[in-house]
Amino acid sequence: MPSNETVAVNEPTVDRQQPDADPRSTPALIVAAIREASAQFADLLRLARIEVRGNLRALATLAALFGGALMLVLVSLVLLLIALRDAIAALIGSDAVAGLIVALPFLAAAAILMWAGLRRMSLRSVRT
Repeated sequence: MPSNETVAVNEPTVDRQQPDADPRSTPALIVAAIREASAQFADLLRLARIEVRGNLRALATLAALFGGALMLVLVSLVLLLIALRDAIAALIGSDAVAGLIVALPFLAAAAILMWAGLRRMSLRSVRT
């Protein structure tokens, strides 16, 4: 004997929205997406500009500090060489000979570097 009970069936309700039931049209969605993408891109460029400025400031500060340190080292080296020349001049009694003694290592290094440079630039050293 069949029962009088009804079976509940899942029927689509009117409250559910179908994917095609969007009130905005496709062109309106495309325009909104382009507008949002351009706003995101503008924000990205603004953040990149801020970051690059910060990096450039840090690099400029670093270059200034290293440049100042290099200048102080060079001045110290010159003062040391002058003091060394004066000390040698006081020992041997001649400023010219003392200057030559202090300058001799630098002249030798310059001659070696010039010889190596000329040898490297020579046409015979080109390998074909």
